[in-house]
Amino acid sequence: MQNSVAYELMVFGGAGAAGVIIAFLYDMFRLKRRIVKTKTAMVHFEDILFWLIAAIIFFLSSYVISNGETRAYYYAGTFIGGALYLSVLSKPVLWLLTTMIKIILWPFIKLTDLLKPIIKILTGHIKSVSSKIRNRAALESYKARVDFNRLRNTFVKK
Repeated sequence: MQNSVAYELMVFGGAGAAGVIIAFLYDMFRLKRRIVKTKTAMVHFEDILFWLIAAIIFFLSSYVISNGETRAYYYAGTFIGGALYLSVLSKPVLWLLTTMIKIILWPFIKLTDLLKPIIKILTGHIKSVSSKIRNRAALESYKARVDFNRLRNTFVKK
């Protein structure tokens, strides 16, 4: 256990870095929700997952930085680091990551836009063929039941 001011400042800075990492993780969840529509139940599950991961990050960083000693300034450092990240860096980071993802996905979106009419025609043909096959199978099944009932009735006295 060290009591020097330099050590305590290092612990405070490490706690701030842990707060930044936790806030960045929160931004990743926010980015995922911007890109993919998420149902309410999944949002709750993701929130629980975030808090579990945040707790693990917090306590592992406490263990690595200050040998597991968590004092009030450690909590304050984590809070201040997260708050600084969210107030200063969050918007630019989210904008940059969203723009990068849009640029990466742009060719795929254009390709699907070009292929939509072809896929619509193919699915229409597949639906009509499958409905014909289904109707034919139902008719053959009905004929087989009728033939079986006739055969059974020939052997059963009435």
